[in-house]
Amino acid sequence: MDIVSILAAFGGGVFGSLIGGTTAFIFTGLMGLAGIVVSLSGGGDAILNNIAFGPFFGPHVAFAGGVAAAALSGRIKKNLESKGTGECLAKSEQYVGGCDTLTPIFKTKDPLVILLGGIFGILGLTINYLYAEILHLPIDTIGFTVLTLGIVCRLLIGTTGLFGKKPENVNRYAFEPQQLIFSLIWSFGFSAVVAYACYTLNINNIGFVISACSLIFLYFGLDFPVTHHISMITGYATIAFGNVFLGALFGVIAFLVGEFILRTFSSYADTHIDMPAFTIAVLSFLILGILS
Repeated sequence: MDIVSILAAFGGGVFGSLIGGTTAFIFTGLMGLAGIVVSLSGGGDAILNNIAFGPFFGPHVAFAGGVAAAALSGRIKKNLESKGTGECLAKSEQYVGGCDTLTPIFKTKDPLVILLGGIFGILGLTINYLYAEILHLPIDTIGFTVLTLGIVCRLLIGTTGLFGKKPENVNRYAFEPQQLIFSLIWSFGFSAVVAYACYTLNINNIGFVISACSLIFLYFGLDFPVTHHISMITGYATIAFGNVFLGALFGVIAFLVGEFILRTFSSYADTHIDMPAFTIAVLSFLILGILS
């Protein structure tokens, strides 16, 4: 933590806001893949630590900045729409919804929105430093930081409360049997191949960065799964226990925990609390802080 890192984190938060949190996270995956290749080739971990997971594209900086910017944009949009005048309704079109991490905030042309993204970039760097270097928490500190800032956004900027405003006639946890079986099969299969890769390379985040890259397909309008919580927990479990089967099993657990978190905290809300980060934080603590 120095003034240069803080300045970079502000820039990372602004840039993450500008291009959208999910786009920034895809860059995390791309740079993470490049960093792993360089590391395996004997070139060191500078790209991984300083670019992919540092102030440039670290999720606690760039993605968290994008989440905060979207939350403020959504609040402004909602306020403009509530006024109901033609001018306000027209102006509201330039803003994105509070849960929208796909659309670049560049669309808003609002300096306050990207400024907040930069501030949250600095907060992300600072909080992660606190968790990792001062408190030495046995947890995925980046995921925990993203979760922390997501909750802060919900409570300070959102209007739907921590659990969202669910319609009374809706069951959050309804699951069709066929859908559940389908999901259990694909999550186990995906976790198994990720566990194999992690075990073979002795790298716990190889699946995570691949999952991050795969989110690019969301921009093509495809119905595509979000898997980085599954791959990261699979990696932690595989390396911690030295067992591919346990890694795959924890991947399925990550899917189930993620579904519970998604339906409890991320549905019927007006800001984004990141389900994968929440899942990674909870289960990484279980693996690294309790079971290991």
